[in-house]
Amino acid sequence: MVIAMIGQKGLPARSGGIERHVETLASGLASRGHRVVVFGREWYVAGGKSPVGIEQIITSGIRTKHLDAITHSFTALLAARRMRPDVVHIHGTGIALLTPLARLLHPRAKIAVTFHSIDRVLTKWGRVARFAFKVGEWMACRTPHRTVTISQVLARYCERTYGVQTTYVTHPIPTPEVPANVDNLIQPHGLAVDNYFLFVGRLIPDKLAHVLIEAYGKARTQFPELFTHRPLVLVGGAAWTDAYASWLCGLASRTPGVIMLGQRFGKELTALQAGALAHVFPTASEGLSLSLVEACQLRRLVIATDIEANVEATAGSMLPIRPRDTDSLANALIVAAHMDARDRQRFTDAAARHSIKTHDMNDRIDDMERVYREMCGQPMALTTPIAVQA
Repeated sequence: MVIAMIGQKGLPARSGGIERHVETLASGLASRGHRVVVFGREWYVAGGKSPVGIEQIITSGIRTKHLDAITHSFTALLAARRMRPDVVHIHGTGIALLTPLARLLHPRAKIAVTFHSIDRVLTKWGRVARFAFKVGEWMACRTPHRTVTISQVLARYCERTYGVQTTYVTHPIPTPEVPANVDNLIQPHGLAVDNYFLFVGRLIPDKLAHVLIEAYGKARTQFPELFTHRPLVLVGGAAWTDAYASWLCGLASRTPGVIMLGQRFGKELTALQAGALAHVFPTASEGLSLSLVEACQLRRLVIATDIEANVEATAGSMLPIRPRDTDSLANALIVAAHMDARDRQRFTDAAARHSIKTHDMNDRIDDMERVYREMCGQPMALTTPIAVQA
């Protein structure tokens, strides 16, 4: 089967939930003998090589906040005609605006769209962009051969808002491999295992990192003995939000104990995740956070807003906070700092069991392969034999 992936920035995935989702999915499909072609953007790929078995084609586009994704995806759809794909898989509701064009350009292919998040609610977008995302949502639900959602929350949203029954296939996430030398990797930042709070995410207003910094400052003022030697570490970069990121850096510099590390990748990032006392997700909006799932898989305590996506990702095994509520978040940080290892384990074991099972890499790739085969009229054989009556 020939599969074209369109909408992601490219591989290898350096940041971004869609990119990491596509990298794992494409690698798994390629290992099963499919030809998988991922379309990328030169500015993101920067000469990097895609994982073994995956073909990558770089197409042109207009690199601006509003035109980057849609123009690169338009040229990708044109370029994909040469490979005669069986499946064109579009990722994201913004790119779903091109679904009718995809059906026109690829009349013999089946078109799938994965609904990753409700992008139109993000405050970084203006009215025109939000309207475009709203139309993209409708296109994602009504015009492809199959609509896939990465969370049950999004599946319910699509059914409630657009009257469409989607196919639920969540992120395939390999359990993170913890480096043997975690201490050595985090010590250069002045950190010690189980002695810092960690935020991993894009520096955009909706992730509410500024609320976290304010809450940490408040908790540190109230209980200096708990927080003076427990810093708050923020990992991530801007996403067309340079002004906000710059303002956030200023806020961090004025708040004792806050360390901003920018974007981190590979073993260093995993070490930072594995060594944290607790991961904090103050976000107001999510599709389903890969970083949150990884925190659960690493058996780290999670502090997260009580929005549906976070409750789904952790199966409720987290310290819940209210969005945009500094007092609620400060209290949760204080509770986490007071917890002993046994108390934390009650949360982390349950969350780990749930996340490892739900996001099992092989099972989820099997699910997606089954969707493709059903779309193309090639149903997969049952793997469980039917008992024969004596």
